[in-house]
Amino acid sequence: LEGRVTRLAEEGDHGFIETADGREVYFHRNSVLGGGFDDLEPGAPVRFAEEDGLQGPQASTVRVA
Repeated sequence: LEGRVTRLAEEGDHGFIETADGREVYFHRNSVLGGGFDDLEPGAPVRFAEEDGLQGPQASTVRVA
């Protein structure tokens, strides 16, 4: 799937991706491939794999597009 980072948490350990159909998907810093979480900014295009998490949809792997 493809989307864009919409926001990053102030705590610096997670963020959210908006999908092409307008859904919001949670992701954790450990899901970003290559340790690139600290380089992400809102609006960055990403590709990701989605799975069901305990509190809804989440990205299991995130790669900067």
